[in-house]
Amino acid sequence: MKQISINEYLNSNNPWSKRLLGLTQFQKKRDTQQIENEYNLDKYGKLLEFDFKTIEEYKSKEFELAGLNPISGEMIISIEDDLFKASVSEARKMYYDLIKSLVSKYKSKNICELGCGYGYNLSLLDINGYGGEYSINAVKLAKKLGLDVTEFNYYNEADYNFIKPDSTIFTAHSIEQIPDATIIIDSLEKQKNKINYIINIEPTVIEGRNSFLGLLRNKYMELNDYNRNLLCILQNRKDIEILELNIDSFGLVPLNTANTIVWRFKK
Repeated sequence: MKQISINEYLNSNNPWSKRLLGLTQFQKKRDTQQIENEYNLDKYGKLLEFDFKTIEEYKSKEFELAGLNPISGEMIISIEDDLFKASVSEARKMYYDLIKSLVSKYKSKNICELGCGYGYNLSLLDINGYGGEYSINAVKLAKKLGLDVTEFNYYNEADYNFIKPDSTIFTAHSIEQIPDATIIIDSLEKQKNKINYIINIEPTVIEGRNSFLGLLRNKYMELNDYNRNLLCILQNRKDIEILELNIDSFGLVPLNTANTIVWRFKK
């Protein structure tokens, strides 16, 4: 792994350089139709076309379809405001080790991932895991692989009823798809007696970012219509206790870094 400068990342070959400067028009609307097209039909729809025997084969194909060679490829990652060029395998290990360490630290009898895709994160954990996922094609793939994944929509309060007692909830780059996290926090609050901890490994707009890269990250979130207020809501609710908070912990995409937030509802 080699440290690089921001100029090596956001150079003239990176389309985000011009988008962030406003020289190239770019704006997404992050609604259910966008998620349907980008994830259910494209990402997971394409993966479902393959007949692999193991979940690792599907994950490798997922990286390949994203334009990354899972064996010999390189990518640029971030740790806080530092950028590094790393192998795909090294970057993957760092990201999934982050998930495993946090879930292990705050584990309960049951571990539930919301927005779990086809359940790859759950497959890495030596626990009683289950998940909820919006994409029907991802749920089909999870069932094929023998994982406990249920259809789930963040916007439907009734869908949260599938949460089991004595659960730790975690999310990883899924709440980022919900511009306003209010419905999520309010719906989880109604299930609070079943929940011990909530772990969010999520990008979001961070008020008070003042570094150049931090400002670019906020702008990136805005242009993609990603989450604006997850951390802000958590910090302003009196019934919530934040146990752990690390800003811009790790990014497989340096402009889309995940913050690690561990919290719970006060008893």
